[in-house]
Amino acid sequence: MFGQLAYSEILRTLIEEGFLFCRFLEETSVESQKSICLRHDIDFSVSEALKMAMLEYDAGVKATYFFMCSSNTYNLFSKTNFNMIQEIRRLGHDISLHFDPTVYEDIDYGFRLEKDTFENFFKTKIGMVSIHRPGDFLKDNNRKFVGCRHTYEDDFIKKMVYISDSGGRNIFKKIFELSQLQGGVRLHVLIHPIWWINTSSDPTATLNIWLKTQHDFLVEETRRNCKTFQG
Repeated sequence: MFGQLAYSEILRTLIEEGFLFCRFLEETSVESQKSICLRHDIDFSVSEALKMAMLEYDAGVKATYFFMCSSNTYNLFSKTNFNMIQEIRRLGHDISLHFDPTVYEDIDYGFRLEKDTFENFFKTKIGMVSIHRPGDFLKDNNRKFVGCRHTYEDDFIKKMVYISDSGGRNIFKKIFELSQLQGGVRLHVLIHPIWWINTSSDPTATLNIWLKTQHDFLVEETRRNCKTFQG
């Protein structure tokens, strides 16, 4: 929707205004420092996540990418997606789990299952997770997971300035206003790659572009896996 050039402009502005891009759970060295924790929840497409990771690499920026084990739109464990996620890591970014608590009756069991699976498959350790469409989870937003913190704790949405582009929300004005502040400011910014990789008029147009891409992909996969397919 907003486009890659627009995203690159936001990164350039934040860098020029002296923001330090930090990892979650990493403290800034100086209280007066402008800092930002940049986060991406991957709801739709691993390939679009990789495109965003490459833009950030070119800008010298590091972010954290959160992927779903329970996604209905991509297979986290396919060879193609595994290789793309590994490439995101090679570009210097962190990867972690985007957890949907509504999938499980026993949330703690589901979380342990997904955390262990993710860590074993990608050979990494998770210290921070993000919650998919938190909803009722926010009624007890400081609840703890075993051995892990999450992005909706007060430390990250109240003690930091939290900005999200969920649903295609336009965050340009807020970002540029905050970038002009003097003294210390700590930002927690959630960017969904789906809204930034393609340029379009509105969220529906962007999702229609993605749907067309998915259709083409499924046709090609069907052709590749079934010789008798005539589509």
